[in-house]
Parts: sequence; C-alpha cells; structure tokens
Amino acid sequence: MKTKHLSFFIFSSCIFFTACNTIEANDASEQTTTGSLYEDRVISFVVPFQAGGGTDVFARFMTPYFSEHISGSPRVQVENIPGGGSITGTNEYAQTRKPNGRNILTTSGSSHIPYILGQGSVQYDLSNMTPIIGSPSGGVVYTNPEKASQGVHELVETSGELFYAGMSPTGLDLITLLSFEVLNLDVKAVLGYEGKGPSRVAFEQGESNIDYQTTTAYNRNVVPLVEEGRAVPLYSLGQIDENGDLIRDPQFPDLPTIEELYIELHDEVPTGEAWEAYKQFVGAGFTLQKAVWVHDDAPEAHKQELHSSMISLIEDEQFQAQSEEILENYQPFIGDDLQDRINAMLDVNESTVNWVRQFLLENYDVDVNRL
Repeated sequence: MKTKHLSFFIFSSCIFFTACNTIEANDASEQTTTGSLYEDRVISFVVPFQAGGGTDVFARFMTPYFSEHISGSPRVQVENIPGGGSITGTNEYAQTRKPNGRNILTTSGSSHIPYILGQGSVQYDLSNMTPIIGSPSGGVVYTNPEKASQGVHELVETSGELFYAGMSPTGLDLITLLSFEVLNLDVKAVLGYEGKGPSRVAFEQGESNIDYQTTTAYNRNVVPLVEEGRAVPLYSLGQIDENGDLIRDPQFPDLPTIEELYIELHDEVPTGEAWEAYKQFVGAGFTLQKAVWVHDDAPEAHKQELHSSMISLIEDEQFQAQSEEILENYQPFIGDDLQDRINAMLDVNESTVNWVRQFLLENYDVDVNRL
C-alpha cells in the first residue's frame, strides 16, 4: 500500500509540475504563439474621472495611437471609474486590476497631489507603478481690470478685497493657493465649486475677482475676456525644469512667474517652506499633469513593448499635428526623461509635506488624514 501511495504521489506531482511548467511556458512564449504580446488582445485603459473631462479627453485621444503603435494592434478600451477626485478609480486599479500588462491607468495632478500629501483615502502607491508616457500642462492666474490697475505692490497690501472661487484645496487649487501664500496676497477662498468652468463663471459674474485656469481653458475661455477688457493676466504658474527650478511656461512666455514677481516686490529670491512647497506641487500638478502607468509587477516583456511603442508614437507626424490642441503644444515625456520627472515628483521632503498639511488645516480646516 505504501508503494502504491508513493507511486500515486509521484505521478500526481509530475502532472502538477508539468501543468505549472506548461503555464509558465505558455506565458513566456505568448509572443511566439500569437505573433505578438498584444495581438488579439484588449488593453483596458482606466480613467478615474467621468467621461468628457480633461483626463478622459486625453485618454480617448491617446487610445487610437496606442492601438496603432503597440505591436499587435490591440484594441484599447477606455473605462471610466469616477469618484473621489480620481481616488476611487486609482484605488481600484491598484488593488484589483491584474498586473498582466494589459491594464493601464491614466492619472492627473489631481491624483498626484493627494498621494504626495498622504491623504487618508489614498490606497494606491505611485512608486509601485511604471510610467509609460506623461505630459505637462500649465495655468494662468488672472484678475479683473480694476484690481490689475492697482499693480502688484498694491494688491499685496490689499486686505479683504480679493476673492477666489475654487474646487478643492487638495487638488490643483492647492498650487494657486500656495502662490497666494508665497506672494503674501490676502485672498479669501470659497471652495467646493464643481469644476473650473463654474469657477470661471463665478469670476465673470463678479462673485470672485481672482481666478486661475489651465492652459486650454485659459486660451479658449479667458483670452476672449482679456481681449474684451474684462480680465487681465497676472502671472503663469510656471513649469519646473530638469534642475528643479521654476521657469516661465513656454506657452505663456510673456507672463512672469511668481518668483519674478516676488523679486520685484522684495528685491530678493523667495525662500521658505511655502516656496519649496509651491515648486514641489507645480512639478506634480502641472509639469507632470497627465501620466499613463502600468503595474510595476507587470511582465517585463509587456513593459518593454509599451515603452518602445511610445518612441514611435511621439514621432508620428499625425500624432504631433493632432496633439497640438489636446496636449496644448507641450512636449510629452517618455523614457528616462519621464522617469526623471516621476522621481522628482515622488522625492518629497517630509518637512515640506508636513508644512502643507498644517497649512491646509490652519487656513482651510482640512485634515488630509480624514479625507
């Protein structure tokens, strides 16, 4: 009986290990058996925002180029999972989607900032994801002609007369609020608007007198107000270069940065926690405004294929022509350049983060641990 049991065990074990080896062989030879890793496959492109928003438009613009330039021409299917300012969908991607190289995610500054702040509801870890492609955006702060006529020096000395309509202090609005802090502008912020469109309408209706809009929205909706004499740009939020310095936004080369305004006001460069925080979050919110990721533990061959496909994608002349509007004439990041931007975004000084958390608690009664 013992011999029979031992023989059965050996026989069963052989079947088990043969099956395992067959599965591993099938995974390893997937490219050989199907012609390509992605041939006859579907890539699920998770967008943690509702349809029609800026990140959704970005993703749907990218999908046909992904399909065209990824070997095997997979079908790329956008899947919207809105909620929590992008946190709901990003959490779901990180926690439940298989790391098979066929699930990808797009994020925006609204996803990056809560992660950096350690917001309580964040259950994803961007350091455990591999970036595929990223893209900058920008923003412009503007006011009405009456306030602009006073000049920057007078605005700084103004008390209780500046009103800002925003969405959330832990989203992209944080960068604008930090710019007010660096410049020592006394601005009363009314937050909770459903989007930047409603906040712009609040400006047009006189409910606020200082506002910011991202590049596309500014060019499309605010430039006409400027031309009509109903709005005046004050400064761009700027971009962070490869050295970590704030520079003028290439899409708004005539507009100063807050560093330039600060020097004009104080005849010295800005320093301190507010300034360091501002630069950190400009990098996370605007210089890397959009990013597409795959799981870090996805098969290496799939990650390599996705990376190499981005090289031909950004060289596609049709992509370059059509991306002028969607990518706002900013150049996308791929490869080492993208990874450097990611590293800079994630390399956060703990004291800076703690300062921002305290800043939000004291000024906006926001405890990020409870969000």
